Amino acid sequence: MADEAKGKKVCPTCNGKGVIDGVCETSSEWQGKTPDGQVCTPDQKCPTCKGTGYID
Repeated sequence: MADEAKGKKVCPTCNGKGVIDGVCETSSEWQGKTPDGQVCTPDQKCPTCKGTGYID
């Protein structure tokens, strides 16, 4: 890849996307707490590469 030639490696934490996707889980114990019974974590900027997708 051209980026590797510049001394950058794809960030293994976010696979080069720069963002870690949020995850939704469903559980019967959450049925009364949320309308659809799902609890989700938001998308977040990758802390390893600070959102760039690459590690210097």
